[in-house]
Amino acid sequence: MTVRRGWALVALCALTWSCAQAPPAALRYRMPEDPPTLDPFQAGDDNSLVYVYLLFDGLVEFVPGTLDVRPAVASSWSISPDGLVYTFTLRPGVKFHNGRDVTAHDVVYSVRRALTPALSAKDGFFEALAGKQAFWKGQTTDLPGVSAPDDHTVIFTLQHPYEPFLTVLAGEAGSIVPREVYDDDGKTYLKHPVGCGPFRLGGREPDISLALERFPDHWKGPAVDGRIDRIQVRMIRDSSTATEEYKAGHLDFSQEIAPGQRMAMMKDFPGHVHSAPRHSIFYIGFNHGAPPFRGNPVLRRAVAHAIDREFIVKVLQEDKDIPAAGVITPGMLGFDPQRRPPAFDPDLAARLLAQAGHPGGKGLPEIVYLSNDTPGFRRIGDRVAADLARIGVRVRSTWMDLGAFLQALSAPDSGATMGLYRMNWYADWPDTDNLLGLQFATGSMGNFGHYSNPVFDEFIARGRREGARAAREAIYRQADTLLLEDAALVPVYWYGQDVLLRPEFEGVKLSPLGTFGIAWEEVRRSP
Repeated sequence: MTVRRGWALVALCALTWSCAQAPPAALRYRMPEDPPTLDPFQAGDDNSLVYVYLLFDGLVEFVPGTLDVRPAVASSWSISPDGLVYTFTLRPGVKFHNGRDVTAHDVVYSVRRALTPALSAKDGFFEALAGKQAFWKGQTTDLPGVSAPDDHTVIFTLQHPYEPFLTVLAGEAGSIVPREVYDDDGKTYLKHPVGCGPFRLGGREPDISLALERFPDHWKGPAVDGRIDRIQVRMIRDSSTATEEYKAGHLDFSQEIAPGQRMAMMKDFPGHVHSAPRHSIFYIGFNHGAPPFRGNPVLRRAVAHAIDREFIVKVLQEDKDIPAAGVITPGMLGFDPQRRPPAFDPDLAARLLAQAGHPGGKGLPEIVYLSNDTPGFRRIGDRVAADLARIGVRVRSTWMDLGAFLQALSAPDSGATMGLYRMNWYADWPDTDNLLGLQFATGSMGNFGHYSNPVFDEFIARGRREGARAAREAIYRQADTLLLEDAALVPVYWYGQDVLLRPEFEGVKLSPLGTFGIAWEEVRRSP
């Protein structure tokens, strides 16, 4: 944790009668569009989580630049020898943005809210919590997995040991909210969110801008010594426009570089481009719930071998990313460095297409490809359509804004509106269960393609219950292999992240979870 130097500076000024402390700084931040939501329990996309991580705190948080967990609203915790009971002691004096003290009862309320289907999209985040399933299904109002014996103590009880439990609490599902604000049928909290995070909402013009102001009563302290006191977000949909705005000096931070400009920016703006790996995968998903891909792994394999991921990575993405050989990202438990991606082989793809009963695409309906519309995603979608056209598969791309895209993926009738879809899935918490289980286990919240395989489901169930790390790793490798053998998806690339940041901002540490993991409250702007 960064040591605050406010008191030391005050003492120094008193001795010398002068003080050259840098004033607090503002950060000009670009986002492509409005966040679909500011509710931490509904947020599941980068555009929303950027704000959620700054507006809301949990009991614990990630150490900037790492996946280690450190105290936040909780000052300490203990874990029982059997790994089933986690006891947290709250830090005294932590306040919500409305001025009220945070208590252990707020934590209990927040977890219950995260496990209420009508209010949350976080099914799967607390799978190990005692009583979770019955509570989520509405079979009981009792949730024995979380309790508050007093105002300062929270106790979590698990039904089986779950190694990454602390990292789940460090993510958005562990956000703490005040009951008096969020028990509101009118949902005014969507426009006026209240958390206990380092920033609070300062103003908003839909589709134009959003401002976050430093919360002066935050437990980490107010902005001092050049630290950021305001984040001014501009909504600039087109990444080329955003990159030009950065070049012109009108932005301090942009979370992407326009397609085709990566190498030029690295050359022309040395020290401005920052790159880091990320636990995230871009893939082409199949709709397993309807023809023609339902129950047809041969057809799915034909599609996998028809897509030229090397061209996408090296040309379209300018070598920012790594061709993906599976779902598990490098550095994550279960990653197999020996695995290779499905080969780009149009001839094999054509033979498989014929074997699936559609030689040259004969008898195959037009395939709807679903994606949100950004310049980068459009270029990739156009390339996928062109690759598939070479073997006779006709693709019609449907482009929409991010909110509409997420709604379309989650709609009960999504099977009737798509055959293929693009997905960039990032790990909400740094464990393989998030990458595999939440996306491909039957009925999981991120299983937009309606994939279902009982053997895979058993792998996931075993991985969640297994306490030995080596055994979990072996289980997840088997699960990842099964997805590839079953052609459950077409892995395209594992993400690298590029950001543009002006060199005068010091202390920025990119998170393996993405730009929403940056602790801006700890960043300093040099004079």
